Amino acid sequence: MGSQRYQGYIKHVDSDDPVISEINWFIDTVYMPAHKRADKSSKATRTLSVLFSIWAFTFLGVFGVAEFIPNLQVFTQSVIWDGFDFNWVALAALPSFILAVCVSFRNYPFKHSDNIFVGEDEYIWRIKQSLVLASFNLVFLVTLLFAFTKPLICLLGITSAAGFLLTYMSNRLFGFTSSSIRNQTMVFRLERLKREYEVARHNAGKFEVDRVRAETFKQLFAMVDDMIDRRDREILGDHYKVHNSAFDLVKGLKK
Repeated sequence: MGSQRYQGYIKHVDSDDPVISEINWFIDTVYMPAHKRADKSSKATRTLSVLFSIWAFTFLGVFGVAEFIPNLQVFTQSVIWDGFDFNWVALAALPSFILAVCVSFRNYPFKHSDNIFVGEDEYIWRIKQSLVLASFNLVFLVTLLFAFTKPLICLLGITSAAGFLLTYMSNRLFGFTSSSIRNQTMVFRLERLKREYEVARHNAGKFEVDRVRAETFKQLFAMVDDMIDRRDREILGDHYKVHNSAFDLVKGLKK
């Protein structure tokens, strides 16, 4: 028999209470949906960035070795097994595929966690997203096994490097990760405010309930205002960072 979650000796206030109702509305209607929407895109773009970086290092590394050490004859065999011998260079690159698959399943819910942020809907989309990301690596695996040629390796290396920049800058420009963390933090803060209100109301006398409610409402709307200010600062900051990064990249290419 599983252990029950500790609820504290102070009972929860009924959801019909105006303060609890208002806090629940902000959680269920504003911040939790915003967190879940941004979290999907955040996990996808961050994982893709890592996958692209793995394949960029792998393919550009192989291409660089072929260019700077021509005596190794890296591209003499385009398949991993030609019936007589293994392509040892392609074989040595296969651990990159294993690493990429492991990274693809970083968000896979191997255990259905008892957590308010892992509901049934999130449990399902995490599985689907992990499988799609793992399938993405098959293109690179096929290249290693059956199309290990210099032009294709160079093309995939450059494409992977561009994909890394695109996914990284998209995440920063659209603020997926910052939005996910910002809204998740707000949910935690609102849950704490709700519990603080329950404790304060439990300890308050009969004629102090209205005062406790007024103070909690004041805290609630101050938190909402702070959240709006933080969102605006982060959006502007992300845009400036992406702009500056792109500008520095262009200056570097000109040099």
